[in-house]
Amino acid sequence: MAVTFTKVYTDRVEIIPKATLSDGTEVTDYVDAMVLEVRGVSGNFSATRGEWISFADPSTKTSSDYTAWSSLSAASRPTWVTSAMTKFQPTVTADIVAMIESKFNASEFPSVTGWAS
Repeated sequence: MAVTFTKVYTDRVEIIPKATLSDGTEVTDYVDAMVLEVRGVSGNFSATRGEWISFADPSTKTSSDYTAWSSLSAASRPTWVTSAMTKFQPTVTADIVAMIESKFNASEFPSVTGWAS
């Protein structure tokens, strides 16, 4: 069974209203985590797995490598978000395949087709 995977960067973002960076700088709108999803499709069957993925702790950042969410959300996807997805995807692909296989192998009962959708 061949499965095609798609990466989904959601709009579910956890933002810390105020944070202190390692250099003592106080910042607002610090992006702490985001829900990343991976969707798998095989024929007529699909499954999606998503999780909250945490980014760098504010104590590891300095003012020179910080961007507020208000600026970040209007720009191109940052490389650190893409990097987080690259690490996340391989951890869930086997689960997605298993979810699709369970649908593929599920019994069908013709007597319920009148109300099943």
